[in-house]
Amino acid sequence: MTKRHPRREAMIAAVAGLGLMMSACAEKETGVVQGEPGDPVLILAEGPCEGTCPVYDLTLHPDGGYMLNAEKFVKLQGFSEGNVGEDSWSLAEAVLEEVKFWNLKETQTADTLPNCQPGAPTVRITYRNEEGREKTLTYDAGCGVPKVRALVTSLRGAMGFDTLVWTDQQFDPVTGEPR
Repeated sequence: MTKRHPRREAMIAAVAGLGLMMSACAEKETGVVQGEPGDPVLILAEGPCEGTCPVYDLTLHPDGGYMLNAEKFVKLQGFSEGNVGEDSWSLAEAVLEEVKFWNLKETQTADTLPNCQPGAPTVRITYRNEEGREKTLTYDAGCGVPKVRALVTSLRGAMGFDTLVWTDQQFDPVTGEPR
């Protein structure tokens, strides 16, 4: 018959409980699905808003190739494609890794966050890596989440937003025509 050691059993239970608590507090992946392996892609899509925010979706591939569908309040409307350089993909992936993209809440809008301001654009970030891990994060820019706002700014920089999308041109918010 085995002799019981109540203190030892209590210590083991306490350590196990602490381990469970620590794993419960660890950041968990959220909204991640299995997509098509071998076809990595990053898509940044923004708009519309109550004003003259750019409305577009920009798709980036690992070789720096892009496809841009620029709809409204942009440098040039329509579909275009080209290459912004391989370093764009590396920069974008580094930004996603730095903010722990897989662990961010996939929906950050007025439906899920308090104190969001109306009228701001919705931003969608879809990322699928080489292994096919895929996630889309939807963010209402009026919710002002600093980490996600910084993510959007950094992705814009990595993906060539200033060159491809942004313009200082003034637009009529009703007609969308340049002033």
